[in-house]
Amino acid sequence: MKVEVIKSKTDLERMSPFYVNNLLWGTVKCPRTYGYIACLKNEAILIKMICEESNPHRTYNAPNDPVYLDSAVEAFLLFHTQNSEKAGIYLNFEVNSNGAMLAAYGKNRKGRTFISDEIRKEIGCEANILDGCWTVELEIPLNALKQIYGSVRLEKGEKFYCNFYKIAEKNEIKHFASYARVESETPNFHLPEFFEEAEII
Repeated sequence: MKVEVIKSKTDLERMSPFYVNNLLWGTVKCPRTYGYIACLKNEAILIKMICEESNPHRTYNAPNDPVYLDSAVEAFLLFHTQNSEKAGIYLNFEVNSNGAMLAAYGKNRKGRTFISDEIRKEIGCEANILDGCWTVELEIPLNALKQIYGSVRLEKGEKFYCNFYKIAEKNEIKHFASYARVESETPNFHLPEFFEEAEII
């Protein structure tokens, strides 16, 4: 995946889209989901995800609610750091159409740490329900990443790893889909070995 450096947030949707179209774990139908990712040089990672779903299931509103039980989109990101103790940490941002965001970090699925209120305030998260679709926009500033990793750079030539998901664990609407294929017998998005390499260009 190539992540372009842009000068303005308004340029984000001029990027080539990525598609969350790998259906997983018995999923036969999933709302069409795609997105855009770009980098504001030394400022932030920008992500916008669009789900072509009318009247998405949405019950949760509070930070770190289990939004994956609703209809949700997710972005998982793993950055390089010079701090050996922080190596291997990845972040998960899970958001429903109410804009409720579950955000955490860690090296494994278990024992994850919720992002602090102070860092959360720095992260932009906006959801909108439109005619026939809904969207989520994330702005993850470099300063927030530094507070988690200790040292991170968002410059041309830098690489990180990522995957993007569409999920609904509620039985009546259950579905799972990913951008990069995940090879697992049971539903599990917390497998960084299947994240896609991304390069800032």
